[in-house]
Amino acid sequence: MPCPNISLDDVQAVSEDGYLEAMNWAKAQDKRDISATVILEKTWGIVATQDCDATWRSSISLFRIRPFKEVYRNPISKDLGWVHALTERACKNASWFYLPKDADIGIDEEMAINFHEIFQVEKVDLEKYINLRKGRLASFAYEHYREAIAQYFRRYPYNEWYPFNKAQLEAYAKEKRIRVEDITPIYPMNEK
Repeated sequence: MPCPNISLDDVQAVSEDGYLEAMNWAKAQDKRDISATVILEKTWGIVATQDCDATWRSSISLFRIRPFKEVYRNPISKDLGWVHALTERACKNASWFYLPKDADIGIDEEMAINFHEIFQVEKVDLEKYINLRKGRLASFAYEHYREAIAQYFRRYPYNEWYPFNKAQLEAYAKEKRIRVEDITPIYPMNEK
């Protein structure tokens, strides 16, 4: 699939006389109609738009699929490492969904759906170029995928040490091998 890579500092717009003109987005907004060139990266994608929305939306959102080693940057060399990554780490870091090798659809290395990277394609184009479709998730994997998306969008940022008292914070820092001074509480610390 074509995944656009757009820079707001470097818009390559077509000028009124037909030449490419480099400008930033602030300058481009002053133009009435903007025709521009964009860098398209060739990538794998998986539909993110829910079925009920896809029936009436004109564009479909897709998550980008990348090699697993680009999404999960901790090297894995042993089977037990894979076990930990695919069970414990997948739950703690809800930003990716693992896809194993599958020669039938052309996946020759471990891949991951990266929930951080979303792009859109017109629905009519996806229907027209249906031959680009390589496969679909098994029903149990599809249900897991749907839940993983929901978890990704349901999460919220918080610091996990906010309820700690001073002694608990020190124990936390020792276990994580960080200095207490490097932890910035955003809530008042319970001194007891």
